[in-house]
Amino acid sequence: MEKVINLLYDIEKKADRIISRTDEQKNAKRREIDRELSLFESSLMEETNKQIQVLQNQADQELELEKKALIDDCSKQIEQLETIFTSNHDVLVERVFKNIIGT
Repeated sequence: MEKVINLLYDIEKKADRIISRTDEQKNAKRREIDRELSLFESSLMEETNKQIQVLQNQADQELELEKKALIDDCSKQIEQLETIFTSNHDVLVERVFKNIIGT
């Protein structure tokens, strides 16, 4: 009977060691997964920031081109108005004068 009890005790000790090693392996694996996840998140964040910067630069360039086009368009309109004013100055002055005096 004592031999059976000793065998059961030895089995229990071995089972406890197996469980302990399994817990250690599980914790080691968890730490490894956490480390890999952290590295992946860092890599993903870096790549995302690079893509955001590329898109931001592209948007800035597009806005700059659009701004330049608007400035050029306004400059052309101002030149046209100045040309019209210069070529029709006398007629415009006469119209304004007539409107003022009421004729």
